[in-house]
Amino acid sequence: MSRLFLAALLLAAAPALAADAPPRPADVRAFMLHVESASRARDLEQIAATLAPDCRIELHTTVEGREQVTLLTREEYLELLKSGFAALKDLEGYDYQSSELEITFDHEPPGATVVSQVRESFVFNGRRVVTQSREVARVERRAGELKLVAVSAETEGH
Repeated sequence: MSRLFLAALLLAAAPALAADAPPRPADVRAFMLHVESASRARDLEQIAATLAPDCRIELHTTVEGREQVTLLTREEYLELLKSGFAALKDLEGYDYQSSELEITFDHEPPGATVVSQVRESFVFNGRRVVTQSREVARVERRAGELKLVAVSAETEGH
């Protein structure tokens, strides 16, 4: 009888054992540095690789007093970077800098929430644009790799 109980217990625990391990602090920091590097290099292939297939992006933007909220899927976000009205590849003097404010680890589901301050600058239509954003990113391990599963940014620019 105890063997049957032990077998049932092991079978019940099997999905939990097979689940992706929670990310470690050093792994999350290295991943976020990779995201920053890919962004600075305007490497759309690497940016795409950091996004989970079901990633959701929420952008709250205030530029010259006008506010806008944009909700995007992974594909919509990548298309915006690739060919939006200010496509990433077409921006002159582009720079992206991120500074970590805090990382919070969660167990259900296992992952991390990263809050960062991001500064982007570029030249658009002959004019220097600088934006400051507070970004909140959800990082989870998917199929053994860290991925962004949600990103929210509050951006002000001038």
